Amino acid sequence: MVRFSRVAAQAVPLTVGALLLTTGVSVAQPSMVDAATARTEAGISALQSIKKSLTPAERKQSSQLVVEKRLRADRSLAAKLPDYRSGVGVSDAGTVPVDIAAHGKAVANAVRAAGGTVRYAAPDGALRADLPLSAVDAIAGRADVAEVKPAAQAMTWNEPGNRDARVATAVKAVAATQVSEGDKAHGADTARTTYGVSGSGIKVCVLSDGVDSLAKSQSAGELPAVDVLAGQKGSGDEGTAMLEIIHDLAPNATLGFATAFTSEASFAANIRALRTTGKCQIIVDDVSYFDESPFQDTQVAQAVNDVTAAGALYFSSAGNSGNATDGTSGYYEGDFRASSTKISGVTGTPHDFDPTSTTQNFDALSAGSLGRPVTLFWSDPWGKSANDYDLFILNSSGSVVASSENGQSGSQNPYEIAQVPSSGSGYKVAVVKYSGADRFIALNVIRGRFVASGSLKAFSTNGVTNGHSAAANAFSVAAAPAAAAFGRPLEAGDPANPAGPYPGLFTASSKWERFSSDGKRHLFYNADGTAITPGNVSSTGGATRNKPDITAADGVATSVAGFQPFFGTSAAAPHAAAIAALLLSGKPTATPAQIRTALVSSAIDLGAAGFDTVTGNGVIMAGPALAALGVQPK
Repeated sequence: MVRFSRVAAQAVPLTVGALLLTTGVSVAQPSMVDAATARTEAGISALQSIKKSLTPAERKQSSQLVVEKRLRADRSLAAKLPDYRSGVGVSDAGTVPVDIAAHGKAVANAVRAAGGTVRYAAPDGALRADLPLSAVDAIAGRADVAEVKPAAQAMTWNEPGNRDARVATAVKAVAATQVSEGDKAHGADTARTTYGVSGSGIKVCVLSDGVDSLAKSQSAGELPAVDVLAGQKGSGDEGTAMLEIIHDLAPNATLGFATAFTSEASFAANIRALRTTGKCQIIVDDVSYFDESPFQDTQVAQAVNDVTAAGALYFSSAGNSGNATDGTSGYYEGDFRASSTKISGVTGTPHDFDPTSTTQNFDALSAGSLGRPVTLFWSDPWGKSANDYDLFILNSSGSVVASSENGQSGSQNPYEIAQVPSSGSGYKVAVVKYSGADRFIALNVIRGRFVASGSLKAFSTNGVTNGHSAAANAFSVAAAPAAAAFGRPLEAGDPANPAGPYPGLFTASSKWERFSSDGKRHLFYNADGTAITPGNVSSTGGATRNKPDITAADGVATSVAGFQPFFGTSAAAPHAAAIAALLLSGKPTATPAQIRTALVSSAIDLGAAGFDTVTGNGVIMAGPALAALGVQPK
């Protein structure tokens, strides 16, 4: 996660009213409501004044970069925004990680000449680089540069549990080879014996953060050789834990790996490389970039489309952002509804979250939302938005603490992102249409939650599963516990988390994880940006994909430190991929469509009858899926 930087400036109290002293007469101080209104007006007015005064080079930069530079240069501006954090992570050396949309190779040389470091260069000229903040204007001002923005951030869908529980498990299991409890819960152990399948002849490849402990797992007998794409080992160990799960269920499958964390463009390139260079038949990831559009297949989803069109099976974590069924959702989508009231200082129209006659311009955030990114998308085509929406986060005293106010004038993305501060309370979010037409919007506090607070009601919806996990032919995988329950409440006051069936099998009474992300996925554009329903990009237009597709086990054992046990849809996706490997090894001539039909038709229905928005078509089981594919017992 990018760490927020702060301008070193003394906070100056805002003048919100005057005490008039005359002979024996005084005027009362303004109320707390008036003071909060004044802070909001001062902050938003200051931010929108910046938006109205952008230079040509600044118009090609994200608002966060512009505000960070202005705050550092203008102490009076910092005084108007005493609690504000831009979200731009400036290093001690004065550099910021950026993504640069460029044409040709000359920009890379310009970055180096400016004292920057190029981290990744895509064939089309796009760069990820560490660039001095002082050089951003010069790079953005070049004719061969279209955009400079903070480097797009990503996360995996591991759900960290209680640290003490993880340590205790690790100590207890030091000498033992670890086997995922999902092996028994999915019936994979008996299926291997009954059907004589092991994953032999099938190559399964993982995309995650890294494989730092790969050699350690191999020396402990937890993993065989792994084919890592050249230079793509990455950093971290979630990839190692995912590989161990696959090996537990499909012990004779060949394994491969590439990191997804160099950059978003590199992630897409590695998906294709695993298929073309790595010859992977099954690919699985547990990564999500924050700027993946919910309304259109963008670069990572397009890479998934390419490899599935070439015959690969692709599995991806549905996410851990909660769901409407369990009241854990931090997601809201719906048609923009113009508010009948204003937010002080705002140029533009706030969104009214309340569909009744009551007006509500804010959605409040839970205590568990601290430090979380908040994203806003709207139903314009990617790279072609001409409708300008902005995002603001305020604290309980009315101060603006974060915002995203990128300009959209026809060639930009319909996307804004800000981050909730890591401390404090009483935060709330506002969406403002600065200019343009009403659109369908998607607001997401990633792994956080919208809650009722004071006079504010909570407004959230289903539909948070998005991006490449929701690609048409990908398997978006939800999570259900295989064994012990997740060891901490998701937020204070939450009910206990469910436990799994281990050493038994999943059944129709099994429960899903309360943090598992839900669908369905509403889209408005084809991958090329053409509208699915031209002229209608509201809630009545577009198309819907039934996501997630299936459910698989999490909360399982691995030998990897920090993943003992391994919870989250990050653990579920490799279980599903491994079961698919068993099916392919049992019937190597099976088509992707046949594998999908076998998995879905034999899945155990969970929750509401038939497809549901949390568990999809249900929890998959190895034996019934092999039988459905027509594999004969040995």
